[in-house]
Amino acid sequence: MENLRSTPVLDRAVALLHAGELVGIPTETVYGLAADASNPGAVARLFECKRRAWFHPISLLCDSAKTAFHLVAEVPESAARVAQRFWPGPLTLILRKRPEAVPDLLTAGLPFVGVRVPDHPLALALLERFGRPLAVTSANRSGHLSATTAEAVEAEFRDEVPLVLDGGRCCVGVESTVLFLADPRPVLIRSGGTPLDLLEEVVGPIDRETDFRSDTRRLGRHYVLRTPFSLIRTPEEIPASARKDAGLLAWGPCPEGFAICRSLSALFRLEEAAANLFGYLRELDECGLRRIYAMLLPERGLGCAVNERLRKAAEASATAGLGAGDYASNPSSPPSSS
Repeated sequence: MENLRSTPVLDRAVALLHAGELVGIPTETVYGLAADASNPGAVARLFECKRRAWFHPISLLCDSAKTAFHLVAEVPESAARVAQRFWPGPLTLILRKRPEAVPDLLTAGLPFVGVRVPDHPLALALLERFGRPLAVTSANRSGHLSATTAEAVEAEFRDEVPLVLDGGRCCVGVESTVLFLADPRPVLIRSGGTPLDLLEEVVGPIDRETDFRSDTRRLGRHYVLRTPFSLIRTPEEIPASARKDAGLLAWGPCPEGFAICRSLSALFRLEEAAANLFGYLRELDECGLRRIYAMLLPERGLGCAVNERLRKAAEASATAGLGAGDYASNPSSPPSSS
């Protein structure tokens, strides 16, 4: 693992990318696997290493809004406004691409492309030094938990990725919000690091993805745990007899009786909870527990993004035959704690 932000480290990363290799990179959201977007072989290697379905598009990371908008056919006024307000940051915009600028391999043949300017100094330094956009997808196998540390990326890919740039723990900790702006009416494709209410302050009402064209969906990826996984509203729902060999992902202080408890935020801070989510899920999943329980967060701001991923994990657990457990996998929203 490279732990320095020195020029030699960035030079090595750039050389590997030019050679068609993959590089693990930090962003403020989660760690990503990066490839030269202009190299079809490198992009194909990215799909294969990720074990990603070929019909799932891959977004591009850019060093500036100017670079990002050079890849699209038109820049709606709404896109310009949100880019000015939220870039660099955890927001991916889906716009109509310039076919000559974005290969179909990256977009699964669709006329759209996802673009983002990350808010991480090491990612931006690499993008600037590389000189063109990078194809980047989260640094985890499809269906696995996203990585928020360089160590998690190395554990996931071992020798398949020759270099992982260590930029520390991701400060946001959940993937970017994905907003479709290629049509007049904005559509939320995925909740993430940029809260919906802040976006609506800039672009007005935003539709939630329901009947939106399925081939552009980004929510089909599940987060499959090895341990049976269930959602609860409060720890009191779990009797003492069921706690001793179970783990709890708590919202607020950890209650007594569970074999292992990790609090997403003991002080009810949504930002802290999002940053801790994937790391704590990975830790609990590796402990050989009978079951993991997780408390839902308030449905506001980053709480919506965290809850979306918790529900995906619960749905995936049930689909994988691990069972929905002692509580339904999609309970109603919890009361606000703060």
